[in-house]
Amino acid sequence: MPIDIKDSDSALGVIFTGHRILTENEYLDTYKKHLLQDRDKFQKYRYSLNDWTAVTEVKVSSDAIAQIADLCRNAAKINPDIFVAHAANKTITFGLSRMWGILSEETKWEIMVFRNREDAEDWIRQKVKGKYGIGDLTFG
Repeated sequence: MPIDIKDSDSALGVIFTGHRILTENEYLDTYKKHLLQDRDKFQKYRYSLNDWTAVTEVKVSSDAIAQIADLCRNAAKINPDIFVAHAANKTITFGLSRMWGILSEETKWEIMVFRNREDAEDWIRQKVKGKYGIGDLTFG
C-alpha cells in the first residue's frame, strides 16, 4: 500500500507514511477512510504526522488536495486541537503539502511543513508538550 496509517503513542497521534508512487485514488481513499472513522478515536488525537519522504512520484491533482482539505474542515469540528506536520523532501510533495495547509487554514489546526521527518517530529514534540504536558512521544 502506498500510504501506511498507524496510530502511535497510545493513539495520541496518527502517522501517515507514503511510499513509492502516490496516486490520486489511493490518496483520496486513504484519507476518506481515516477522516470518516470513529469519532471517539479521532477526538483523542493530539497530532498527525504525514511523512512523504519515501514518495518517488506523485499523481495527485490539486482538486484531490481540495477534497481532502474539505474533509479536514469537517473533521476539525470533531477535534479542533490537532497539530499537523508534513515531512516532504521533494519539491512536488512539499508544494502539495503547503497547498493542503493553505486550503485547511479554516480548521484552526496548527499546521507546518518540513523538509525532513526529524524536524517534523521535533515540532510535534514541542507543541504537544507545551499544550498538553505530554513529553514522551516516540512516534512508535
